[in-house]
Amino acid sequence: MADAVSVQVKKIPDNLYVVCLTNLVNYIQKSKCERNELRSLPDSVLMDIYSRMLAEKRLCVLGAELSELDMFERLMRYSGAQLRLLQCFQAVIEHGTKLSTELANGYLARCCANQHPRNSLIQLGLRLGGFLNEAGWYADAQRVLLRCRDLCLAQPKTAHYKRLTLECCHRLLNTQSAYCCFPAAAETYALALRLLGLPPDITAKISDERFSIAMTCYSALQTDDDQVPKVPCKEEACGGGTRCGEWRLSALLARLFKEFSALFFVRCDYTAAHAWSMRALALLTPHTPPKIMIEVVRACGKACVVKRRFSAAGLLVRQGVALARAVFGPAHPRYAAALLDYGFYLLNIDSITHSVSVYEEALNTLRRVFGRSSLHVATAQEDLAYALYVLEYSSGRFYKARDHAERAIRIIENLVPPDHLLLASAKRVKALILEEIALDTPAGQDMREPSLLEESESLHKAALELSMMAFGEKNVQTAKHYGNLGRLYQSMQKFQDAETMHLKAIAIKEELLGSEDYEVGLSVGHLASLYNYHMNMHRAAEKLYLRSISISLKLFGERYSGLEYDYRGLVHVFTQLKRHDRALHYNSLLQHWHDLREQSKAEQQPALGDERIMPLKELQARFFCVNELGLSPYPPGRALAL
Repeated sequence: MADAVSVQVKKIPDNLYVVCLTNLVNYIQKSKCERNELRSLPDSVLMDIYSRMLAEKRLCVLGAELSELDMFERLMRYSGAQLRLLQCFQAVIEHGTKLSTELANGYLARCCANQHPRNSLIQLGLRLGGFLNEAGWYADAQRVLLRCRDLCLAQPKTAHYKRLTLECCHRLLNTQSAYCCFPAAAETYALALRLLGLPPDITAKISDERFSIAMTCYSALQTDDDQVPKVPCKEEACGGGTRCGEWRLSALLARLFKEFSALFFVRCDYTAAHAWSMRALALLTPHTPPKIMIEVVRACGKACVVKRRFSAAGLLVRQGVALARAVFGPAHPRYAAALLDYGFYLLNIDSITHSVSVYEEALNTLRRVFGRSSLHVATAQEDLAYALYVLEYSSGRFYKARDHAERAIRIIENLVPPDHLLLASAKRVKALILEEIALDTPAGQDMREPSLLEESESLHKAALELSMMAFGEKNVQTAKHYGNLGRLYQSMQKFQDAETMHLKAIAIKEELLGSEDYEVGLSVGHLASLYNYHMNMHRAAEKLYLRSISISLKLFGERYSGLEYDYRGLVHVFTQLKRHDRALHYNSLLQHWHDLREQSKAEQQPALGDERIMPLKELQARFFCVNELGLSPYPPGRALAL
């Protein structure tokens, strides 16, 4: 046998700049040199040094550097540092420090010292609060932004300070909505309305007042000596050339309306969420900074999904993904956030396999930035767990879904109080998975089946309690928890309890969403299954199945996955009623459904990266018409499925 030929692969050496950075980092680590020696360096070099510290795992030194509020403020101001700063920040926290709390405490102490100009403190608070919010450290972000808000409110009631206060309200609402601080968010929302000159009951009137809202806000934010210039400001600090004047006002209002939409979205008031998001979309201009444009388009897309306006949702969600990729790049968490929206849309249009792949890409991107101990990562894992649960519902292979759900719960439990609402959704997903695992376990094979169902019940009840505390009973999320308990009690053969839970869920959903909503159809189908298979109420089950099918066909068409269970249920119903002709009819429909599903497998969703970035005017033209007053919604029947 011939001797193997050994090939020596030469490592490509680092360039001279990287070698210098590495040596400097090693020198700092060994000599404990004065930090002041780094402060004279340019921001770009300083960020490169910190990135090298991260690469070399010099996390103790990096943490000491980043805990200096002045240094951290410099890096937040440096536009080229954002992504790398997020990575360094999270790595230091995972190393065991409380960097987020240290920075927040440093800011609060600086405010109390009364040694810095108020304007500089306000600007620092806006930057630091915004950064902590984006990093997912919402509690500390809220502390910073509340203090910043108080500083703003203590200043003269000029238009300038009104706008600064509203900038703070925008960030606060984003933080409080994400962290489920609903009473505090309601206060922030009320403050923003007062500053904008809008009445407290504006949400009830929003569908009727199509143009006056923005004009009222413009008037409230101007004074006699603060007239709106006709051209945007050219100052670099303006952040996109819109520091003063109508361009900046338009961008500020768009962000606020987007946050109003997000607040109503998490509170499950989807009509208000959709209305506010559309107002934000109408306020976008070619001068709007891309970051704001992406936020608004994403909010509109999510609102259209929950309103079941899928044509509009698909257009908007894909635009959000394309814009985020173009502006931030595929490694940025804001691109990952847009992917989570896209996964949510795909899940809701029954494109489950594609949804799972999009969620997986989003999770991988977030892990590269935030590691494995972040609320952002936990949210992505929960979303992926639920998508996998839906994907594998017929196969019974739930163990990957269970792993992601349990990882999400562990992360959230380590980062929030035990009674926090963020736990409710993750526990709900795990409970659904455990229930299916228990039901798919053959009798006698696994003695843990009773404990799985009992654990599922405990998780569902905990989620219901948290939802009741946050929302009360008349809320879509609470209704979902009732419905989940109904399904579980059906599995546990507690049929009367199951019926009670399903009827509660249906009543709440009908009151809030109307009788033809997808959520109503889902609960109606679950009650039909209970009547059909366990309570021998076949005629009642027939009516419920037909109602569920009608809703599904109207919203999703003949290929919808949920139709399988309704068709199977009707075959069983008519077999039990000895109406074999009807049983054959629905068996035929079931076979036709299978054929359509096979065709669907060959139809692909557009690949990521194929989206065309639509010009703003073209995008707005899909949703609004133009008249002498500006953009306005189309009359009924002319818009694109708003």
